[in-house]
Amino acid sequence: MLYWGVPDPAAVEGSEEHRRQAFRDACRQLEARIKLFTALPIDKLDRLALKRRADQIGRSIEHEKT
Repeated sequence: MLYWGVPDPAAVEGSEEHRRQAFRDACRQLEARIKLFTALPIDKLDRLALKRRADQIGRSIEHEKT
């Protein structure tokens, strides 16, 4: 199973612009992860290698935002 958690943008409080930015950030994170995942050579990776690479994608994007 693959899980890439992102902060829930609907839970953000503050100004309208601040809430909109939270949704943009969540979208950007998911879009970047999906692009990296779909670029993987899935046909050349076994299941465990694919899981490791997908986990790395999730961690790399999280580090980008901090």
